[in-house]
Amino acid sequence: MLWSVVALVVVALVAVLVAVDAARRDRAYQQAVTVPGLLTPVDGPVHVRWRAPAKPGPGTVLVADDTVVVVTQDSQGRHLTGYEAGSGAQRWTARVTPAQAGAQDVPVQCPSWREGRVDSLVVCVTGLIEPVYVDGEEVTAGLRILAFDAVTGQELGAWTRLGTLTGFGRVGDDVVVAVTEPDGQTAVERRDGRTGDVRWSYRSHERLASALAIERTTMELTDRVAVVRGAQIAVLRLADGSVLHDEGRGRALALLPYRDGYAAWTPAGSGRLYDGAGDEGPAIPAVPSRLDIDDDSAPDVVVVSTGLAIRALEAATGEELWSLGLRATPRAVVGTTLLASDGGRYAAYDVRTGAPLWSDASDAPDWPPLTDGSLVLTAAQDDGVTTLTARGLRDGAQRWQVDLPRQVTQLAAVGGLLVGRTADGIVVLGA
Repeated sequence: MLWSVVALVVVALVAVLVAVDAARRDRAYQQAVTVPGLLTPVDGPVHVRWRAPAKPGPGTVLVADDTVVVVTQDSQGRHLTGYEAGSGAQRWTARVTPAQAGAQDVPVQCPSWREGRVDSLVVCVTGLIEPVYVDGEEVTAGLRILAFDAVTGQELGAWTRLGTLTGFGRVGDDVVVAVTEPDGQTAVERRDGRTGDVRWSYRSHERLASALAIERTTMELTDRVAVVRGAQIAVLRLADGSVLHDEGRGRALALLPYRDGYAAWTPAGSGRLYDGAGDEGPAIPAVPSRLDIDDDSAPDVVVVSTGLAIRALEAATGEELWSLGLRATPRAVVGTTLLASDGGRYAAYDVRTGAPLWSDASDAPDWPPLTDGSLVLTAAQDDGVTTLTARGLRDGAQRWQVDLPRQVTQLAAVGGLLVGRTADGIVVLGA
């Protein structure tokens, strides 16, 4: 009788543990598909699940819902091809740009912030292939945006924006595009990805007069803020186009988007944080580090790098929490753990105390951080063979190790998937 009771208790305990683990995995999966740069849970040694041809370069691989969309090219032009994420089964292909003998190669990019996963709308950007005539004049500068359904490949819309391109990015199902107009003004617009309908627009008061100045214009986006360096330096809130900062290019000023707001710094050494309303925050010694991953597990901490040290500051006051004399680059904050790299050699620290957790001194390729929030994947190279090691995020203890195929030249997290690049395509890896 006693053994029967014990057996029932054991069965019940196992069932509870299984349920708890399933709930943990579900939370980890949901976090991975919403936090750009995180991997979905990596349960064991990974292997190549499927391969596909793909053009190299940024924006040529996109995960839209459960479809992996890649940009390819053949004698007929450039295409998009959609594959089922789990199996690699091809779902559809669609031509984006035709081949033109002697024409300049026009790239196709399907953007998402930090290569995060998007919903079932695929939005891609390419340049103008043929001139557009406006008031009888030929215009060749501009971009063309096309929208597709991720499951079927059906084209859902297409539109054109004329002007010399400064930058573009995707926010939700919209596209934020910045161009220099023919009169030298900088224009920034948030437009519906399918129709091109304008949600909001910004136009600079000043104008650029030289081709060199136009070439140096840029736009940097997060999912909430844009910093535009055009005829004027402007910080725009993406939700409604509100101008948080706007001034001429004359001042030597470093500006970058940061969380809900932005950060500013001058060569004199004075820096400051600003919130999502543009209100002044605490003084800081340097602009915050550009992290590949930030899961918002330490919103009260700001990490900066001075080149000689990594420092952590209290977000509300700017007061220093800790400082380490490191030349490494802060790369990610995940689960209150700071991952920093020196080349490809990674080390982990507690982001609130600066306490060292572990480090890996192996010769390694300089790849972006690879973590699912529980494990960190570090790479080491020896005699042309790259070995991937899974370590505990906090303890650094080895969980498993595998050799990668020699054709893989880089690994990155794309839409939560572990994607390797080869000379002519991609490989999707999983357990």
